[in-house]
Amino acid sequence: MSAFTKFFSYFNQRINIFFFSWLPQALKFLLLVFFVSISVFLQKREKHNCRKIINEKSTKFVYKKRKLLGFVPSESLDCSICLSDFEHGDKGRKIVNCRHIFHENCLDKWLMHGKGQATCPLCRSVIIPENMMDVHRKVKDEELRFTMFEEELALMLLSGLTSGCSN
Repeated sequence: MSAFTKFFSYFNQRINIFFFSWLPQALKFLLLVFFVSISVFLQKREKHNCRKIINEKSTKFVYKKRKLLGFVPSESLDCSICLSDFEHGDKGRKIVNCRHIFHENCLDKWLMHGKGQATCPLCRSVIIPENMMDVHRKVKDEELRFTMFEEELALMLLSGLTSGCSN
């Protein structure tokens, strides 16, 4: 009879370890993964919407210097955002409405990062509608708050994971 008692005691001990130690830790980890996944999904969706409008309102091109009979014309295109000349092979964007030309990365940063300007850097013609920029700014603010929440949640959960795994 003592063999059965030892077996069930061992089995009971393992069940207690699972339900009171491992399962709560796994649920905390899954909760963290869930919140991070939602955050990443919302960020990508909003960036995709803005990028779609930027692609509709501008055309992409690759700058190529033309040589006519070995002579390179002296006039060159320059980007008004970074103040650099276009070099052979640089990717650029031409805004459809006003026809101003910028480096692709410069215009993307101008429109999407920082305060998120919704207009052409030179003539201020509208590229992204203001209501979309308001949504973009709001998502960026929420993203910052959510990121801080994620960090706090991660620290709480991970501290619980490290202390709970020693059992």
